[in-house]
Amino acid sequence: MILEKQFLFIIGAPRSGTTWLQAMVGAHPSICTTDELKIFDFFTGPWAKSWENLLKLQKDGRGARRHGLTGVWSEDEFRQFLTEFLDRVYSRILERKPEATVILDKTPGYSDYVEHINWLVPQAKFIHLIRDGRDVVVSLQAASQGWGKMWAPKKVETAAHLWKSTLLGARKGQQYGDRYLEIRYEDLLTNGAPILSSIFDFVGVPATAADAAAIFESHQFQKMKQNAAGVQNFGLPEGFFRKGQAGDWQNSLKPRQRYSIHETAGDLLNELGYAQDSWWFEHWHQRYTLPLIANLQSPKRMKAKTLDAIRRALGPVWIERLRTARTRLRSRQMGSEPYKAGGRAATQ
Repeated sequence: MILEKQFLFIIGAPRSGTTWLQAMVGAHPSICTTDELKIFDFFTGPWAKSWENLLKLQKDGRGARRHGLTGVWSEDEFRQFLTEFLDRVYSRILERKPEATVILDKTPGYSDYVEHINWLVPQAKFIHLIRDGRDVVVSLQAASQGWGKMWAPKKVETAAHLWKSTLLGARKGQQYGDRYLEIRYEDLLTNGAPILSSIFDFVGVPATAADAAAIFESHQFQKMKQNAAGVQNFGLPEGFFRKGQAGDWQNSLKPRQRYSIHETAGDLLNELGYAQDSWWFEHWHQRYTLPLIANLQSPKRMKAKTLDAIRRALGPVWIERLRTARTRLRSRQMGSEPYKAGGRAATQ
């Protein structure tokens, strides 16, 4: 079966350089790849979720009767169907490069399906490409104005949340030990050839330092942008390639946008070493004015911030006391409802 071959999945947030990395890795003669297949996020993942929902119907007190497809197939049969589906798809991809020993598949959406992929392809290896979330937000916003308007977030907060949630989803691959490899986009820009060498070693395909350097050189960003070098068969839309730079957010993000990103994903930016707590303001007064303006512009945010401040001021002990008192009050109110509803004296 095709699934017995070595599989490599490139994961990471959209606009993190995953297509660039895919093109370079796929240029190795022993590795075959193609345009984004979206197999796991559009097909097998949702199917598996539907299967789980059917199983839940059996366990929620509605009886022991098996529901839907679970009444026809066992779980092993369902899993066999999924693996046969994968085998048929990847067999078609391998036809394009029969000599390949590694099959490479890349879709940013796979970042949310790492555990599902591992369930179906237990020997799979994952490369997680991480990029500064601020540059990702800028690139997502640019895509939302053109070729990516159907999916790319227009709001800074939404784009920052997408970067954070996707990155955290992809990092679930850490549990697979030496089958998971993290790479920084910024390092790939400045030190691409040695990193490619490490990737080929990680996958287990032979490549000299000169081979890696040649591949990196032939996939320089401007060459890919002008000549579609390495991605001729990927079906990329016009405008897909933007700048290919690191740190462009410094020229693109306004102070309020910076604060929005900090509020949404600042903790992860700090953890990854991309930023410090003070990165989002340029002048000392903005540390206070930007949050105030953001809160005033959003009553919902103001309420959430106020409640959070109260909780922190009271502390966990008083919060628990208030919660207990509120529960008792509700219980008393519920106990008095029959008297009010009946409109009669309690003695009746």
